[in-house]
Amino acid sequence: MKKQSILKAMGLFFILLLLANHSSLAAESIHVNFESGEIGKFPSGWASNDKKTALKIYSIQSEGDKKFLHADAKDSWAQIGLEKRWALKEFPILQWQWRAILFPTNSNEREKSRNDSVLGVYVVFGHWPFIKVIKYIWSDTLPVGASFPSPYSRETKIIVVESGRSQAGRWIKEKRDVWHDYKQLYGEEEIEPIAKGIAVLTDSDNTHSQSIGDYADFQISSAN
Repeated sequence: MKKQSILKAMGLFFILLLLANHSSLAAESIHVNFESGEIGKFPSGWASNDKKTALKIYSIQSEGDKKFLHADAKDSWAQIGLEKRWALKEFPILQWQWRAILFPTNSNEREKSRNDSVLGVYVVFGHWPFIKVIKYIWSDTLPVGASFPSPYSRETKIIVVESGRSQAGRWIKEKRDVWHDYKQLYGEEEIEPIAKGIAVLTDSDNTHSQSIGDYADFQISSAN
């Protein structure tokens, strides 16, 4: 495996180590937004596997009264994550908003050589070295509903939530039952899985192109 492939496969592992379980287990719904962030700055509290590159890709921006996380990756990649610990069965619902602006050229997330996405949202579970990850993506080419192991790590399972460019430029609201997805992807390996955090990735290093997208308003809640 090439050095770049090794680094990309380890990215979420490094983030999980950075998210060192300093927070207690959530007792109520979690809401993550960027309203208190400074325009043009990296979001406070978020960690990265490559902070130098992440500072170039991710910044808080605004339009009207809406603040959001803007990502602009030019032939580059860096994952960023936020520690938030919760019991998945108690709080199974993850909601967020995202907006695709510029798609990487000729991408296909099933292949290492083309594994770039305009938008990707992760939920991270477990502890080193026993890590599981669910990654939700907006793919340019793969169909909605497709699910498969990441070409970088079989412990990262990818689900295509949005596909194609027909909704590009529009804010789209997503809602996933992560507990249901976890059981579908991993079975009943853990009776009471604990989520350790969320992460995002907009990348373009494999296709040597550019990806631009936005993220906003993450919410983790019960099914009721």
